Amino acid sequence: MNRYSAHGHPEQASGVPWFRMQGDQVLPDRGHPNGSSGEPWFRIQGDQVYPDRGHPNGSSGVPWFRIQGDQVYPDRGHPNGSSGIPWYSMR
Repeated sequence: MNRYSAHGHPEQASGVPWFRMQGDQVLPDRGHPNGSSGEPWFRIQGDQVYPDRGHPNGSSGVPWFRIQGDQVYPDRGHPNGSSGIPWYSMR
């Protein structure tokens, strides 16, 4: 499963994967503006997504995103705040 930039992301939509899944970890993929990485930026627990050790802002116990169906929305811990507009679509 890859994550793609969606219509709500500040960098705009993209058909090139920004993130790739590896178990419960989310790693930057070839389409990410910062490039691909082997360090997990996020970890998934249930329907919540938390920053992990590889994220430039460090890890956090507060979720930055929430997953609803195949859409990923900014949540209460995200620096830009929560939103009803999805940033990513999971494929």
